Amino acid sequence: MKKLLGLSVIAAVLLSGCGEVQISINKDVEPQNGENNSNEEMNKGVTLVDDTTEDEKITDADKQKAIIEFINEDIQKVAQYEVLAFESLASVSGVNYTDDQTLYQELTTTTIPSYEKALEEAKSIEGEIPELEEMTDRIVEATQVFYDSLMLEKKAIEDQDEGLIEESNAKIEEYYRLVEAYHSDMKLLAEQYDVTYQVDELSENVDAL
Repeated sequence: MKKLLGLSVIAAVLLSGCGEVQISINKDVEPQNGENNSNEEMNKGVTLVDDTTEDEKITDADKQKAIIEFINEDIQKVAQYEVLAFESLASVSGVNYTDDQTLYQELTTTTIPSYEKALEEAKSIEGEIPELEEMTDRIVEATQVFYDSLMLEKKAIEDQDEGLIEESNAKIEEYYRLVEAYHSDMKLLAEQYDVTYQVDELSENVDAL
């Protein structure tokens, strides 16, 4: 059974934004002593009411820190299991493909269990700021789509169903689109808070399975 599967591309897609974060912080200028004294005099006897919401109390520095931790810690936890799954699948596909039985054995014992952990890690991410909530949803959606493609691959081998192979291929293409869109928007978000988000250029090559 043959299938087009972009293994060499997939291994870099979700991970390529990680580990390449540069930070530029604009430090606030300390007010002069004269200004401090003047402000203190003006504020004597005045009761200040803090009517800001919790979201308004989050500073840009807080958001910058949250974005960096999201990229370097949360996404990295997902990525480590993705790598295991992709390397497992690559070992029995493309030029390494021998037969469906070997592929099925690797899928069920290593590839799928590893990717299940990636999906679990993705679902456990909690965006610390509102801006990261959508990014978190996108990561969950992308990993779910790729997991679905693996399950379709497994079912296709069991049933020797070419139609399921085509469905699995479509899921992989959807995964590419979702992750590329995620990287594009994540880059824009990071740059709003002086974080340089670098993504490796993706290859368009696919291997035959």
